[in-house]
Amino acid sequence: MFQSQYFINQKNSNICPECKANFIQNGHERVCVNCGLVIDSVLFVDSFQFNDTINSDLSTGDQFVSIGKTVDNICTLGSHIDYFSTKVFSDYKHKVISSNYQKKFRKLKTYTFPIKIKNHETDYRILRILNNITKYLRLSSIVKNHAAYYYQSIKHKAPSIRNHISLIGFCIFYASREFCSNAPVSIREICKIFTMLGHRVSPRLIIRDSIEYQKFLKKKNHPHKSEDFIARFINSIVNSPEVINRMQKKKSLWTMIVYKNLLENKCKFIIKTINKGRKRSWNPFILASATVYCADKLLAKDYETKSILTQKIASNAMKIAEYSIRDHYVKILKPLFNTNNL
Repeated sequence: MFQSQYFINQKNSNICPECKANFIQNGHERVCVNCGLVIDSVLFVDSFQFNDTINSDLSTGDQFVSIGKTVDNICTLGSHIDYFSTKVFSDYKHKVISSNYQKKFRKLKTYTFPIKIKNHETDYRILRILNNITKYLRLSSIVKNHAAYYYQSIKHKAPSIRNHISLIGFCIFYASREFCSNAPVSIREICKIFTMLGHRVSPRLIIRDSIEYQKFLKKKNHPHKSEDFIARFINSIVNSPEVINRMQKKKSLWTMIVYKNLLENKCKFIIKTINKGRKRSWNPFILASATVYCADKLLAKDYETKSILTQKIASNAMKIAEYSIRDHYVKILKPLFNTNNL
């Protein structure tokens, strides 16, 4: 009873009751950015379609949803025999039926499926690709649903579609930029997963689709900032076996949790110090990785200890090339913080 009342009192507040930090929306939940406390849930309508042909003067309170028109699925009407992927069937007592009936039900199920996706084969294929890509990138359901919505919207508004696969790649990137705190991914990362799954999607194609189809999306989007990738890179650093072995070898006085908090605070200080115009002229993805590397150097200087990260360890942990980290660090961060002795 005390806990329920406690959360009700904090429901409309933007401050975490535990650590006094701010909240972010992660999927259907509001979560503290610092301690990870889940405050409450957020009602999110995945998709809907208004049936204006029935009654064109409906007010906002009388709008309704059409059955079978979800943007991220094709077979929403009708029913399947057992679960969608089931190949062995049982009766109502959960006993496996005879082999003859197994063959009949399997044939019937296979026969009815093409009828369900008839005239929607392309949509079904593209949405299957979307599900696979979001699983590999570990994107939240809200990003996946918005990417599917953008794909359906562009498909109905654009006169023609050059390449449906590159279009869904653009939609994933566009949705990830809208919810950057839940999905800080770059174009190259998206293209890498497409290539791994056997699809020819390059950054050039996604940029081409962005120029051609972005006008059909009314919602204005903003590019990623370096701040969006900081938390992701720090998590990669503290979970790296090389970093753990390095800290043990150097006999660091910090625990991993303390080291993570120190890195986060120092990265925030570095990002605020860098001029905004200068940040825009560099790759935010690589600049974020160089910021984490520079933060480790500044911590070693402040506490008069040896650095935990080397360029090679940072490169392996964050999956960024060494020369990219070194280039951004030497040209931007090292002169700015006067770290010539590092």
